[in-house]
Amino acid sequence: MFSHRFYEEEIRCDYLIPSMVKRTWAAQLAILDDLDRAFSKCGLSYFAEWGTLLGAVRHAGFIPWDDDVDICMKRKDYMYLIDNVSHILPDNYSIVSYRSNRDFKQMLCRVVSSDHYRFDPEYMKKYSGLPFALGIDIFPLDFLSGDDEYEKDREDRVSLVYGVVNDMANLGMSASDFEQDIRLIEKKCRVSIDVKGDVLTQLRSLLEKLFGEVGEKDAKYITLYPLWMGNHAYKFPVEYYKEGLRLPFETVSVPVPACYDAVLGVNYGSSYMMPVKSGGAHEYPYYEMHVKVLKEHFGFEWPSYRFDKKDMTLRPQSDIERDTQSGGRALFITYSADAFKNMSGLVGKYIDDGWDVTILPAAKYDIAPDMTGIVPSADSVPDGYYTKDLEGACVTHDVSILDSHPDVIITNYPYDEYNMITAVDKVFYTKNLKRCCGKLVYVPAYEAQSVGPDDERAIKLMPSYVCTPMAAGCDEIVLHSSEMKERYVECLTAFSGGELRDVWEDKITVTGNCRGPASAYDPADGMTAKRRIMFYVGLGMFAQYGDRAVEKIKNVFGIFKENSDRIEVIYKTQEGLKENLASIYPGLYEKYSECDFGEGTKETCINDIDAYYGEASEYATQFLMEHKPVMILNCSV
Repeated sequence: MFSHRFYEEEIRCDYLIPSMVKRTWAAQLAILDDLDRAFSKCGLSYFAEWGTLLGAVRHAGFIPWDDDVDICMKRKDYMYLIDNVSHILPDNYSIVSYRSNRDFKQMLCRVVSSDHYRFDPEYMKKYSGLPFALGIDIFPLDFLSGDDEYEKDREDRVSLVYGVVNDMANLGMSASDFEQDIRLIEKKCRVSIDVKGDVLTQLRSLLEKLFGEVGEKDAKYITLYPLWMGNHAYKFPVEYYKEGLRLPFETVSVPVPACYDAVLGVNYGSSYMMPVKSGGAHEYPYYEMHVKVLKEHFGFEWPSYRFDKKDMTLRPQSDIERDTQSGGRALFITYSADAFKNMSGLVGKYIDDGWDVTILPAAKYDIAPDMTGIVPSADSVPDGYYTKDLEGACVTHDVSILDSHPDVIITNYPYDEYNMITAVDKVFYTKNLKRCCGKLVYVPAYEAQSVGPDDERAIKLMPSYVCTPMAAGCDEIVLHSSEMKERYVECLTAFSGGELRDVWEDKITVTGNCRGPASAYDPADGMTAKRRIMFYVGLGMFAQYGDRAVEKIKNVFGIFKENSDRIEVIYKTQEGLKENLASIYPGLYEKYSECDFGEGTKETCINDIDAYYGEASEYATQFLMEHKPVMILNCSV
């Protein structure tokens, strides 16, 4: 399911995702794929829920700072899964709920890949080298009748039972403490409670029956019942979940409610398309607690660099200055074409300052996710990729250039032998490079532009890519913003036992973008030229607004036509839009086809497109990240 590139660290939405998080993503996707196949075979329906739904719409995959998968099922399908799990899912899977674990407090279930730690090759290979259990939460969807009097009575019954369940589960109270409440529950709910048996489990089972008391055919609304109770805000017309469509999600696809825009608006507010890096880090990343258990109970530990003050041995500044006079020889070493982007601006600066610049693409190796093998990487680009817009630089693949003792070596590979996904030859390790030059400079391959002091999740992950042998052993670290320098200093100071803050401060240089990427989009630039606008249409607006969606598209094209002297439209439709319309909404398909809006373009590169208008989508997110104008289409006005 995954190319090796999937596991490599990368920047998304100005958030650096380490390879270890990518492993958990891959393992979760493997589980999701198994569930998808099993549910399809049994005729069970499900939908992406919470952050998974938001990620599918906004990112076509995981929210960069999230690491779990949530789905939901209508109560009938949910209960069928619970009752028949051994016949539906592959043998290694099980379901955790209040039925299997009395301490499980939530009224949902979790499908888990194993009930114990597993180191067998089959398991390790399937779940990307992670020997622990991974799971997907499943939320049951229930229905509301629209009969206010009945729903008030049902909510009273649910509240009565819920109160006892919560007190017993969270406060450790026994059934004997609730003798009168249990009698009242029996009377109001017309049930019999065996007070000598497991009362808590009986009450939870009763709750599920109360939640599912209304069937879909008699329903007006659909909800997650525990969220609806109290404020009565969390509900949707039952039609919102009548049909679904599939959206890309990393390497797979997930079903989402056709009216996903309305659902996300309730869950996250009308501005849900604007990424917000919020959320505490007490349970993030998911794998952290397992790493501790594996070490303490199994002696299993992933390779990791531990700080050694001897690695910080710095050469006298006078020696470095003598060996690195302007106009000397600079060797830039990059371990991948993508990683070169963050150092290309510095290459330009060295050229401008009169240095003799050579670029050496290091031989890169891909380590199997289950760590059973290593092969040369297939990634390669022509030499011209590295010298584009860098006149005066040359490329070499001859490692013996290190023997010529360049004045300065600038590298972007920091891990030495401690990376579990990517490797380079030992000649490119920190100590070896340091012996080959007058000054060793480290430029991180991937660097967020901004990590604020309150970005808990980003800060939690920083040690995995900041605290490396190269960071400790190099003579200089080059970053592109003062804010990132502050975060690096904090992280490295903690890594070195709270000491050496002054050393880290002195070692890190902030250069800005040097000759880096072009500045953000300027709406005042080139006003005489035509603006190219991507107009994006998906199935969601048809599901939610019906005929109004067709009229809205028609009006938008009319406005574009009136301004054709200033605007060029790049019309893009959701993959399979016409086929889905024809299958799910044949009447709308006919009206849409009659308007002859044309086929949507395959073009997706936003570099040459100035702005975005249309439904919420991954493309809107890409425009936002490029600081280009984005307007989300609203059919209700």
